[in-house]
Amino acid sequence: MDSPLVALLIVLLIACLAALIYFIYTGRAWKHRERMLQRIIQASPIPTFVIGKDHRVCYWNQSLEKLSNIRAEAVIGTDEHWRAFYQEKRPCVADLIVDGTAGDASRWYAERRGRSAWLEDSCESVVFIPKLGETGRWCRFTAAAIKNSRGEMFGAVETIEDVSDKILEDEEMLRMKKLESLGTFAEGIAQDLDGLMSAALRSIFVTKLSAGDEDKMVEDGLAIAEKASLQVKKLAHQLITFAKGGYPLWRRESLVPLLREAIREAGDRSDIEWRVSVPDSLQPIEMDAKQIRQVIDNIIHNALEAMPEGGVIAIDAQEVNVDAKNALKLREGRYIRITVRDSGHGIRKEDLPRIFDPYFTTKKEGARKGLGLPMCQSLLRHHQGGIAVESEWGKGAAFHLYLPAAAEPIA
Repeated sequence: MDSPLVALLIVLLIACLAALIYFIYTGRAWKHRERMLQRIIQASPIPTFVIGKDHRVCYWNQSLEKLSNIRAEAVIGTDEHWRAFYQEKRPCVADLIVDGTAGDASRWYAERRGRSAWLEDSCESVVFIPKLGETGRWCRFTAAAIKNSRGEMFGAVETIEDVSDKILEDEEMLRMKKLESLGTFAEGIAQDLDGLMSAALRSIFVTKLSAGDEDKMVEDGLAIAEKASLQVKKLAHQLITFAKGGYPLWRRESLVPLLREAIREAGDRSDIEWRVSVPDSLQPIEMDAKQIRQVIDNIIHNALEAMPEGGVIAIDAQEVNVDAKNALKLREGRYIRITVRDSGHGIRKEDLPRIFDPYFTTKKEGARKGLGLPMCQSLLRHHQGGIAVESEWGKGAAFHLYLPAAAEPIA
């Protein structure tokens, strides 16, 4: 359902609940109507709670119980509804409404806030709540005042909508637009560099042929120039790869020898323990082996850099089923998942959403920086695959690479 429509339905629900609560507490047969209100709130799929003017909870529905893992009986009659969302006591949006301080919401809700377009005496805010779920969730809090016929407020109702998927989609779309723009720019520069370096290398080759054997200084200078030109040419090809996947040479082959070769060439540090599980029976994939090797080399290099004092790198590969609903938005089907796990310092939670941004880095000044992870992501997407990361600061990181498996094994 579209987000604006969901928001409108939530506002309508809040308005109806506020009116019904007022009707119950001012009308006749209030006990019967209170039971009816309880059933309405409990049946709502939208997490909802109601507080009185004393900030004590009157209602706490089942949807909110599931979201917060807090039972209604543990919170009704108390002013501890904040425990569902925060580590320490602070006002919820409904508390600001009751106190009449919604206009000063920026003190507590600095991220995204405002007044509902459809309700008076209301406030809404979109906030990241680390407590919810395994990795935290983005929630839209919407609260409105409950008033009597004289316009006097005697409580507030608040709803909570999980908008994490929408926020992540918006951020991913923005990131992709940035990458597309940068890729177009990089491609133009890279093609010019490639042509210029090819001309420079031809000139160096001709000069080397004409230089005398006795001119050692010239020979050494040409060797340095040739090496530098080849490095620039390699960088140009990497930029083209980042921009549009490069010039792929697709072949149907197994990842097994490629993985084992990458591990063998990277495993010369005596302070690193390697734990490898790569079965020979892995399904083949359609790939440009050179590009996929570049991805694997980059991920392994990052793992090694994360452990300057040594540690463990575990690499495993296996076939997995990916269903239609997945965070990477991969097509449903069979995939080869390569996991590279290290015991290094890990990635801070606040940095995780940005690690695939071009030139974002947490490395010290002077350390090697570049397009490593964004390029890995770009290459895997060109192969109809993807990359995911999980990490906890101080406990290492794990990168999961997904590549679609071919339909039939290699004969």
